[in-house]
Amino acid sequence: MANPSQCLEEGAGRWPPRPPGPYSEAQRLALEELVAGGPEALRAFLRREQLPPFLSEPEVQAIARGALPPAAAPEPAGEPSLGASLDASSLTYFPERSDLEPPALELGWPGFASGAFRGLTRVEAHFQPGCGESIYGCKEAVRRQIRSARQMIALVMDSFTDTDIFKDLLEACSQRQVKAYILLDQSSFSHFLKMCKDLGVDLEQEKLMRIRNITGKTYYTRSGAKIVGKVREKFMLIDGIRVTTGSYSFTWTDGKLNSSNILILSGPAVAHFDLEFRILYARSKPINLKELSSCKKNKVLDQLVRITVASRDLTRENFLRMEFLYLRAFVGNLKRKRSWLHASREAFYVSNNAMHASPPLTKRNGSLVMRPHWIIER
Repeated sequence: MANPSQCLEEGAGRWPPRPPGPYSEAQRLALEELVAGGPEALRAFLRREQLPPFLSEPEVQAIARGALPPAAAPEPAGEPSLGASLDASSLTYFPERSDLEPPALELGWPGFASGAFRGLTRVEAHFQPGCGESIYGCKEAVRRQIRSARQMIALVMDSFTDTDIFKDLLEACSQRQVKAYILLDQSSFSHFLKMCKDLGVDLEQEKLMRIRNITGKTYYTRSGAKIVGKVREKFMLIDGIRVTTGSYSFTWTDGKLNSSNILILSGPAVAHFDLEFRILYARSKPINLKELSSCKKNKVLDQLVRITVASRDLTRENFLRMEFLYLRAFVGNLKRKRSWLHASREAFYVSNNAMHASPPLTKRNGSLVMRPHWIIER
């Protein structure tokens, strides 16, 4: 059979037709129209080119809302894109291998040689809502697996806000010294942080837990805008010998309301999930827990100052509110930072590294009131 070059040399004039595959140039151009002009531009393009719609309405709205323009999508410093190009063109060649070192699994990883025995092949199926006594079959099975871990837990999840399951993970790390790696979808990561804040958990203090975020594939348009996919994989490795996977997400609604299922696998199939997790971990990005903690502290201090600015009278209620905000800001950092705040009618003291731009008290109508002021860092 003649190859494409021979066909051209023989005067065929064009490349032979490519076999059907997942790539479609027409769909790529349609996506460019959607990102550049919105849903109406997409519909106009499909009518003009006489193409059938290939996106559902929820997909159209999600892509239109989620597409990041070039100015809003810079790559963070120190984490260059594995496929970034100078002209940000979708037509640019992207190398398949990166010259960046993958992140290390620094807490350790169970060592299994290729083809090593990982136990007998077993499959357990759990459904929710279940039948009989076990109506919460998926959640109960997940919690049992976490409690059975002795060395390592590796989790990939689209959304993680179930407080019961998270407490089980914390208990495994603190009481049994189990190492935990958690990869969460970037779009829902803020909800996970909110859960931790509500529980009073300081992730920076969890020395046996590594948490990173991850996205699906990223599509770059010719204009430099990008469309970021989501992570839909859901599985949990236990000690490298068992894996839990299925449609069940670690959320309250999946635990109580939604219909879902999971499979618990052991045996040779676990090796595929072992490899997949390490691939996803290499693609994931770290989170700066110190920076997050600092931002939260600064926001509370900013609120603390504005209460004094807004208050007209130095009432006991205002003092208690300031004391409460002070405790909220510094209770997690008492070991690292010894500073205190005290307010009274005569003076307003701050820590040694700050001073007032103006006296905090002034007379108004014969009584002392708080003057609007700012705290200036030295």
